[in-house]
This record gives sequence, C-alpha cells and structure tokens, in this order.
Amino acid sequence: MMRLLVAALPMLIVTPAFAQDARAGGERGNWNASQTKADAEARAEMLFNRLDANHDGFVTQDEVDQFAKTMATQMGDTRITDRITRGLADADIDHDGKISLAEAKANADRKFDAADANHDGIVTPEERQAARAAAGQAPKP
Repeated sequence: MMRLLVAALPMLIVTPAFAQDARAGGERGNWNASQTKADAEARAEMLFNRLDANHDGFVTQDEVDQFAKTMATQMGDTRITDRITRGLADADIDHDGKISLAEAKANADRKFDAADANHDGIVTPEERQAARAAAGQAPKP
C-alpha cells in the first residue's frame, strides 16, 4: 500500500521540471533538457500539487490511486501503476502513510544527487538515462 503511495513523486524527479520553458516542449517543458536541483524540486512540487487532490498538504494512497488510474486511462498504458510504485517507494520518510511537500522535495533532492553522476549540479539527459537504466526503468519517449 505505501509503495504505491510514494510511487508518483520520484517518477518526475530526474526529468526536467514541468515549469521549464514551455516553448520547448509544451505544458510540461522539454523532458530531454538538462536539469538543476531547483528544477527537480520545482517538478516535485508541481507533481505534489497535482496529486494532493483535496489540498490538505499531504498526498494519500487514495490520491495516488486516482492519479494512477487517470494516467493509465490517458496514456492507454496500465503499466503506469507499476512505474509509479517503483518510483516513489521511499518518499514517505516518517512512515505515516502520507507524503508531505517536504518529504517530496527531500526525495527529489536525493534522486537528483544520485543521478548527478559528475556532481556538477546539473543532470544531463545522459545522466538521466543512466539513472533510469540503473533503476530498471525504460527511457522516456
């Protein structure tokens, strides 16, 4: 249960921020661009706000389930739930069954640091691809 709850946030951590230059890739920005830690945190916050359907400051299992169902329908891919589950299994730092924005950002920072192979403060598309490969995830189309 908790694995799915924490699964929706890191999925977006080592990819560029939604808020990035919309001209380059539409509403979500350019998924293939390099990214800074600030970009990763902004992306985590944006996803957190999308997931927190009741705006109580926490993401719950029910909210993650609804998000996964919506994404599977929109993408025509029922495997999204598995990808979400793999992605956020460790974001609930205090193990209270819900994720706060602070936990989401801390998880984004941890994932960013792990992906930033040369520790220059920027995750390149190549570093992101290597991080995904190491995590057993397919590259984003």
